[in-house]
Amino acid sequence: MAALAYIDGDDPDSAATLLSEMPADTTETASLSALALAAIDTLGNGSSEALRQLELVEPRKLNGYQKSVYYRTLGRVSMFNRSYSDAATAFIAADEYVLPKEKRNDLHNDIWRALSHMDDTTIHTTYENGSRREKDWLELAIGVRPNLHNSVALADAIESWQSEHPQHAANLSLIETLYELSESLSAQSRHVALLLPFDGTYGTAATAIRDGFLSAWYASPKNGNRPTVSVYSVDASRVNGVYDMAVANGADLIVGPLEKSAVETLIARGELPVRTLTLNVVDRAVDPSVAGDSARLFQFALSPEDEAADAAEKARSEGHSRAVVLAPETPWGQRLTQEFAGRWKQLGGVVLAQTSYGGKENSYAESVKRALNIDKSELRAKALRQALNRTIRFEPRRRADVDAIFMAGFPVSTRQLVPHLRYFRAESVPVYSTSHTYTGVNNSAADQDLDGLRFGDMPWLFGAADHNTYTLFNRSWSNSAPGSGRLFAFGLDAYRILPYLARMRYQPGLRIPGVSGQLRMNPNGRVIRELTWARFASGIPTLIDR
Repeated sequence: MAALAYIDGDDPDSAATLLSEMPADTTETASLSALALAAIDTLGNGSSEALRQLELVEPRKLNGYQKSVYYRTLGRVSMFNRSYSDAATAFIAADEYVLPKEKRNDLHNDIWRALSHMDDTTIHTTYENGSRREKDWLELAIGVRPNLHNSVALADAIESWQSEHPQHAANLSLIETLYELSESLSAQSRHVALLLPFDGTYGTAATAIRDGFLSAWYASPKNGNRPTVSVYSVDASRVNGVYDMAVANGADLIVGPLEKSAVETLIARGELPVRTLTLNVVDRAVDPSVAGDSARLFQFALSPEDEAADAAEKARSEGHSRAVVLAPETPWGQRLTQEFAGRWKQLGGVVLAQTSYGGKENSYAESVKRALNIDKSELRAKALRQALNRTIRFEPRRRADVDAIFMAGFPVSTRQLVPHLRYFRAESVPVYSTSHTYTGVNNSAADQDLDGLRFGDMPWLFGAADHNTYTLFNRSWSNSAPGSGRLFAFGLDAYRILPYLARMRYQPGLRIPGVSGQLRMNPNGRVIRELTWARFASGIPTLIDR
């Protein structure tokens, strides 16, 4: 009990010292010792050891205060494990027991933090199955979350909730916190600076992004809330100087740069003076602690790695668990292989084989044969011929344990790989790919060899998002370079998410419907795209349910 008091007094070191000096646990103290150790572990940002200790605790034998510690600790463990609904349930259960005022305020903030991380579907599902105490909190979340950016609508939502719950504990301090939060989240930029590399290798891409960004600006309401936009040309060697110039000229939000090396240079500055949305993401080799130093830093990109992870999620959601990976023998192919395999394993899947292919035509057949173990089947036949010293009839057999294939590549490669999969009798195995397998323009004659292949891409390309702007782009930018459509859409979304950046970071469950995908943000400020999925049929992409 003394150790628990130290923990609640924000002195886990003294609690740990006290526990280390205790004699061996007796039956009576084992449960409390496990609870104290779990609570200490969560305060140190641990979760696996805390969860193991919590499994040794018998909640029904705890008194009211001990149950408060138990549920608060369980809530923190659930937050670490991103089980936000479980975290909210645990924190709300802890609110039933006696606590000092300052700890009660902390607990209410924890409850709200858990509710903020839940998506709308989870919120409503939890509400349907929740207790009365949980429903009171969930009703607050349902009313407040959509209105955090609008102070007038927020006040109406809170007053409506308070009229139904005048005695609720959240009225003590959390409501005031929500008003303060709304004020910070609703603050809009007055002057945006767009930093892009218009000269050299990235010039064409920069132009397409700028055109999309400014098209979104022109289409936005012409009222006092529309910011001024200044456009700067920048490369990696000048990024710091141009960035500082833009801030000195009054920019309170920076969008860009685009080059990865320029983004790395910018992030190496540490804390940034104004909110900044980079248009690329740093490599995993960059120290994440450096990238996380700035609460003003946000990152957004058309990331191939994110698309590979999305493909893993799609394949697992359709019930597959044993995958083979085919990717080009290039650094790009290696990155996609690594990302797909990593996410696949996180989701409980097994990668049976990772096979690379080269650029020569005979490389495609050989790679498919290796991926499907056809080469081993051929070796067994050869050995049998030699052993029998006679001609035998042989029909190669592919491995039978694979139930999904991830194929990374561009059209020139995937149009040849898919027919080889059919030839080697893998036509019944679903094949998943990224947007790179589709040019963005329907070409049934060239793409009929891709029939059956599933891929994730922007909803904009399929008329499933902002069809009017897509039509305008095709009419007004008809002579643009191949691939410009996706970059134009990227520019559209880069402008349209600016008012939501703070909310997206605060509410990881928030989804913004973009033209490049459903947009959400992870806790590190990185925007993640959830793609629209299609399948080739008669050479034409056909939408399928996610």
